[in-house]
Amino acid sequence: MRVLVVGGTEFVSLHVVRALQREGHEVTVLNRGRRPERVPAGVRAIVADRTQHTALARALAGQGFDAVYDVAYAPTTGEDVAALLDALGPGLRHAVFVSTGRVYDHSLPLPLGEETPRSLYWGEYAKHKIEGEDALLERHRRRGLPITIVRPTHVYGPLNTRNNETFFFDRILRGRPVLVPGAGGWLRQFGHVEDLADAMTAMLGEPRAAGQAYNVTGEEVITQVGFVELVAEVVGRPVTLVSFDPLFLPRVPPGPVFGQNLVYDCHAVYATAKLRAELGLRPRYTLGAGLAQTWEWYRKEGLDRRPVDFATEDALLALIRS
Repeated sequence: MRVLVVGGTEFVSLHVVRALQREGHEVTVLNRGRRPERVPAGVRAIVADRTQHTALARALAGQGFDAVYDVAYAPTTGEDVAALLDALGPGLRHAVFVSTGRVYDHSLPLPLGEETPRSLYWGEYAKHKIEGEDALLERHRRRGLPITIVRPTHVYGPLNTRNNETFFFDRILRGRPVLVPGAGGWLRQFGHVEDLADAMTAMLGEPRAAGQAYNVTGEEVITQVGFVELVAEVVGRPVTLVSFDPLFLPRVPPGPVFGQNLVYDCHAVYATAKLRAELGLRPRYTLGAGLAQTWEWYRKEGLDRRPVDFATEDALLALIRS
């Protein structure tokens, strides 16, 4: 198929491009042209800002794509999603949209499945993603466009733009303590980026996926503390955990203290049975194996030698010990 990937040079979207290429699809990326060196060989690039709807329509006029993967978040509103579909025209045969597990109401019982009511529990981000989902679902209902919604959570792996697993690599490697919010008992679930990209590629043109939403993430559930200890096991170094009261955070300079977005105070556990039952898809990586592969990439890229600012943590440690 002739496939357009919106994004294509960052983390998830770049892995999707590579997975589509492996399956023999003709891939074009659409983005703002900020990382042209990351566009893989054999991939055509269209430079456009998706939020500029007139310019977007002009850039896509007459292109004739069979499918689109809407991955990039700018942030992206429902109007932006609808404008992309309009620009691609009636010849489109499948649209795959990367949403998020954060569209669900996280105050409801676990696990959160595709039937769990959506809500604005996660604020503006959830609002935008729900609007994007609704724009696609409206095209499916009214015009018969085959659409598929993918809801990942805590995607990790090589090229991650979220400083989560690498946050802990940085500290454990240097023998620094890891600060843990409260008891560190909130449950988390992670999905490897290659598993996500492979699942999304397998959905392309799949009739059973039309009009459906799927949670796509790893099977394992782990506490915040358990995740840190697993990272330490992968790195092969001991780790010292220091608990802190999150109420201390306003008293120290702003900065990361426990990954980029792992501090929040609720559980996040998602059912993945629908993906297995309907499409026969399952993760290739366990969490431990995926972290080991990411650790290898981290060292190969020289990230173990990058400068790291520990000012926020040092201030928090001083406050704890005072």
